[in-house]
Amino acid sequence: MLITDALSYALETGEFLGARIGMRPADVEERLGSGVRQVHGRGPNRFLRIDFGLAEATFGGEPDWACQWLSIHPHRIDSMPELAAEIREQYGLVVSGPVTWGQLSSSARAGAAPTGPCPPDRQVRYRADAVRATVQLSPRTGGDELSRVIEKISIGI
Repeated sequence: MLITDALSYALETGEFLGARIGMRPADVEERLGSGVRQVHGRGPNRFLRIDFGLAEATFGGEPDWACQWLSIHPHRIDSMPELAAEIREQYGLVVSGPVTWGQLSSSARAGAAPTGPCPPDRQVRYRADAVRATVQLSPRTGGDELSRVIEKISIGI
């Protein structure tokens, strides 16, 4: 499967490679593999974050931890050369360079609306309310909106 198909599906359904909001850490790890665990905060504000490389899952509600949001970071593929090979091996996702907004399916893009006007040299955000997702695109370096690189997709916030 192409990474663009997985990202499009995430924006349409709120699910990334089988992981979704409300799951427990073990269920997310079953789908995304093992990751680096970090606990932050104190008392009722404590949260658990698991970094899987391409994606991160954040959990709240200790001790029963439930996934509050998923963040997918396709921009990391450019800065971490080994990540593309790991993604292909672990998830079967085919990656070929930076992932742009225009590479996602038209139905995924149609479900997202810009959060407001943005100068060309600034990061732009789209909001897909149906799945409570935010998409952050890189500042424009030429071309149109569709050529902007996807920096992050956050689901659940």
